[in-house]
Amino acid sequence: PAPSSHPSAPLPPESDMCSSASSPMRCLWPVASLLVLHLRSTAGDLNLVAIGDWGGHNDASPTTLSQKLTARGLGDVAQDVGADFGLLLGDNFYDHGIHVGASAETSPRFRETFEDVYSDRLPEGRPYYVIAGNHDYGEGLPANLSAQLDYAKRSSLWQFPSLWYKVQRTFMAGNLSRTVDILMIDTIVLCGLGSLDIQSDGLEGLVDEELEFLGKAADGSRPGKLRQWHAERQWAWLEQELAQSSADFLWVAGHFPIWSAGQDGPQQCLIERLHPLLAQHGAHYISGHDHNLEHFEWRGVEMFVVGAGKECCYSPKTLPKVPKGSLKYMLAGDGGRESLPSVPPFHVLGGFASIRFDAESAAVRLHAHNGSVLYAAQPIPRRNGSPPRPAMGGVNKAGSPHTSAELGAQLSAEFALQDPTMMAVLLTAGTVMLRLAGTCRKSAEHLEQPFLLG
Repeated sequence: PAPSSHPSAPLPPESDMCSSASSPMRCLWPVASLLVLHLRSTAGDLNLVAIGDWGGHNDASPTTLSQKLTARGLGDVAQDVGADFGLLLGDNFYDHGIHVGASAETSPRFRETFEDVYSDRLPEGRPYYVIAGNHDYGEGLPANLSAQLDYAKRSSLWQFPSLWYKVQRTFMAGNLSRTVDILMIDTIVLCGLGSLDIQSDGLEGLVDEELEFLGKAADGSRPGKLRQWHAERQWAWLEQELAQSSADFLWVAGHFPIWSAGQDGPQQCLIERLHPLLAQHGAHYISGHDHNLEHFEWRGVEMFVVGAGKECCYSPKTLPKVPKGSLKYMLAGDGGRESLPSVPPFHVLGGFASIRFDAESAAVRLHAHNGSVLYAAQPIPRRNGSPPRPAMGGVNKAGSPHTSAELGAQLSAEFALQDPTMMAVLLTAGTVMLRLAGTCRKSAEHLEQPFLLG
């Protein structure tokens, strides 16, 4: 079900749900819910939510109002779709990461910025997979990045086993087994921070010092040498994982974007080395960093920027730098007022993404802070898969809502390999819903929209 644009508004009492002439569709919810639950258990899917640049403001203000409201919207969507996990795409603790001298045990930021805001947002027991952003590396000041990895030993919600690692999931879509590989990468190690407006040698030296916890000492006379050494290790790992993956869906998640039209813009390092690998292996990319929501498609690779976790939004300052025709959507400007190709009808305070993997495709949606869908990308087919099937329901060729026979034909095609008994249950439920729709039409004085099952 689509999330409400007012997620905190209570539903009417159950006894009143079929009595309101102003909202006659409410009497369909009990049957609709049963059908949706059965469709999901029969068809199968894997769902996740993703958010970047979410980590409060600073130590004195460990959260922002926009962050909290966006977390609430993320939670509403995660509960609605039954999210299997979440992705935290870096800049987990503004403004300078976890301070040197603080640890996973002693820093209050893990509770204040993460646990108090996100711990109850996913379905119970579902984890977040975490990567680091430039602010986690201190943004020009010393930071204790290793504390974030250590916190994974204290919280089952916070999965951060290494600076780069792989998430693998298998799910059943009907009687078909599907696999998802998500390669979580550290783009600060890959690219450094020299592109930021900070003196490069000093910044590289700080990053080297933070990476010493991996077991190799930094050379103070050669700033950046240690980072570059780890970068080549990570590139080798990434190339191997991409080449060896046989997953139906192959994605990479990092902090820096490949292309972005926001304040910080594209990352040349990733354009030159990451994008060709993604294109070669049929992989796609999701990131944060620029405080926007964006979708690019370039040379066969789908790229999403989800960096509006604590505020919205940067202006499209670097739009002239992106390839012509590659930008499909951008939430930009204060409250979204510079968005492309259209401006949202309300003031947006933040945002996040959801991804649904089914048997044949991945559906990516970009959401506002309140959970409402700002943009839905075209379904992205699985690797070497057939084009995605059209959505069920809607209207027939004549422009009228589907009859029970037409709906039955759709269900038969969708679940042809399922148990005949289950098919009968689905067809019966569909017929009941359509008959209830007719009853609602007759009893209501006004019907705001035609009945559509989809």
